[in-house]
Amino acid sequence: MRTNDRQIQLTLRIDGAALAITVPQPPQHGRLDELLPALHAIDNAAIGHAVHKVEASGAAISCAKGCSACCRAQPVPVTPPEAFALLTLVVAMPPARRADVEARFAERTRRLKDAGLAEAFLERDPELTSHTARGLATAYFQLGLVCPFLEGDVCSIHPQRPFVCRQYLVTSDPALCADPFANPVAVIPMPLRAASAMLTVSESALGGQQHTVPLILALEYVRRHRDALSRQFDAEPLLRQWLQALTNSDPAAGT
Repeated sequence: MRTNDRQIQLTLRIDGAALAITVPQPPQHGRLDELLPALHAIDNAAIGHAVHKVEASGAAISCAKGCSACCRAQPVPVTPPEAFALLTLVVAMPPARRADVEARFAERTRRLKDAGLAEAFLERDPELTSHTARGLATAYFQLGLVCPFLEGDVCSIHPQRPFVCRQYLVTSDPALCADPFANPVAVIPMPLRAASAMLTVSESALGGQQHTVPLILALEYVRRHRDALSRQFDAEPLLRQWLQALTNSDPAAGT
């Protein structure tokens, strides 16, 4: 990995291929969420590789602009730094738009609280089993909580969307995504675990077990953990740790 004042050049090795990537240099000392532009650039390169691999096999990605089934009910999981980044994004919006988006978040959060599910997501039980987690996700899905950023079947924050949204690409009929719990949705495999790596970095930096929350609870989560998420760290060691955690091996080499 080579750095200058504004950019980082690195080589990502996936399936034996060397992908040269240039990413924006994070602040030398900053919050965890300020790493995200660099991490998104790396993730995008890995996703591009995965898409090319699938298309070379003769399959085609079904996802397209205007296809919004995955934005309409799924509990899109975001990491704590991503939650903070979403709050920062909302706060920076023009006043009228900010009020509208915040109202959407509040309405969805209220419905989740009324269903008795919010606390289970906000204060995750460390002993949560996969069976219980699937039950919670199913109950969430049945509420039909539309992403607050979805407008006219289009993601209004597409360049800043979370890791999970970036990596969720399918080759099956888009109609099947209306109920991924019941239908055989064919999600393309991704070579890197971007969100899991972000949790690893968060646990190292913030201490204690970290977990994802549904996107609609992002603002509520940050209100509870703002002090921790506002802490600042040296960026380079955390960036290297994220790269190491992507595949439990070192995917990056100097250029």
